[in-house]
Amino acid sequence: MDFSKYMIVTDLDGTFLHKGKTVARNMEAVARFTANGGLFTMATGRIYETIENAVPNAAAWINLPAILCNGAYLYDYATACPRSQTFFTPADAKRLLDFIRTQCPDAAWRVSTPTGMRAERAAGFILRDIEAYGAENVQIAPTETWRLDDWYKLVFRAEWQELAVLRERFEAQFGDSRLIAFNSGHHFLEVQYRDCHKGTGLEKLRAYTDLSARTVIACGDFENDIEMLKAADVAVCPANAQESVKAVSDRVLCASEDGLIADVIEAIEAGTLEKRA
Repeated sequence: MDFSKYMIVTDLDGTFLHKGKTVARNMEAVARFTANGGLFTMATGRIYETIENAVPNAAAWINLPAILCNGAYLYDYATACPRSQTFFTPADAKRLLDFIRTQCPDAAWRVSTPTGMRAERAAGFILRDIEAYGAENVQIAPTETWRLDDWYKLVFRAEWQELAVLRERFEAQFGDSRLIAFNSGHHFLEVQYRDCHKGTGLEKLRAYTDLSARTVIACGDFENDIEMLKAADVAVCPANAQESVKAVSDRVLCASEDGLIADVIEAIEAGTLEKRA
């Protein structure tokens, strides 16, 4: 089949990946999709440096810039360069540091930057991140030594119940500001600008690449995917998605472990992938 009228952008964890691993059925379907004219990329909270941990040789099967750090920047695999970057202002970075010191000094947290991730302590969930992403990608240093002008986002790492308390405290202090907190997983509370999310990342991609002749299909499973799903022509989520994500999706297909993206491509081939009326 000719897929030249379609583009797929997918979240990674919980959507394209299952428990951080690729699904063979997805990989086989994506190879067929791109070989026959389809455009394929990812939209993830990850930074470029940690993509290869989950998806080796990503440049071989992604044929569009990737939307990274939940829309904070695009990464162009063709030129090996970041594009359309959005950083916190130093003033906002300082406000966040002051919030942490006064409201949650014991919290585990890190920031994402163009040179990897930074954390002030190698403890708790940060140790898990070091194991998952590699020590070379997580710099541990006192915050007094950090730059404040190169933060893509800040991420709190804890159990769900602790993150709920942190989110309440954050919203009480920053509720009327440009900064917003949202969950991207059961152990992730992310802080970014309200106007910097996967939906605006998709708009950056539309501006960077002419997609006017294609149906844009977005796939995601968690709160941080909702704006992207709304911005797409067709929104798809896996059976394991949050209920709020299912509510904005046109189709709910198989769970991530069974190969959601393969389901999407097979639905295109069958002519059954349509936007909900």
